[in-house]
Amino acid sequence: MPDRRAQIEQKIRAFQEQAARAGQLKDKIAELRGQARSGDGSVTVTVAPSGAVLGLQLSPNAMKYSHTQLQQEILATIRAATQQAAQALQDTVTPVLGDQAERFKDAFSAHSAVMMPEAPAPHAAPNVPQNMTQNVMPPAPPAGNRPRPRPVSDDDDFGGNSILR
Repeated sequence: MPDRRAQIEQKIRAFQEQAARAGQLKDKIAELRGQARSGDGSVTVTVAPSGAVLGLQLSPNAMKYSHTQLQQEILATIRAATQQAAQALQDTVTPVLGDQAERFKDAFSAHSAVMMPEAPAPHAAPNVPQNMTQNVMPPAPPAGNRPRPRPVSDDDDFGGNSILR
């Protein structure tokens, strides 16, 4: 019977270690953020790995854009920040989960999609199915006409006249 008891104690210790690692991983994931700034610095966005927007800063320079151009800058910057957050998530879970990282990523993506359903089409008529509404957004300007958003690093200098600090 001593062998059986030792096996049970070993399994309990292994479970406790795994639970501790899971708790540490959960804490690390909760701290993850993606941040990007538009090419001209007028828009800065911070997102969680789920894609939830946690922060949006507009510099005075953002007021040079029309409302549709500013909307496109904001959305492009959100996409860049979300890609950065997704990469940070991948970099965090892969060393801990190893082969299971891909399954975790799929489960996390599915959970995020449930938590953040797709927004309804803008200006949708009340009793018209979403797929029958007309897209009222103007086409995006050619990519060559505007700078691409880039991830923000800790050592970026926002300058003395920025409202970002």
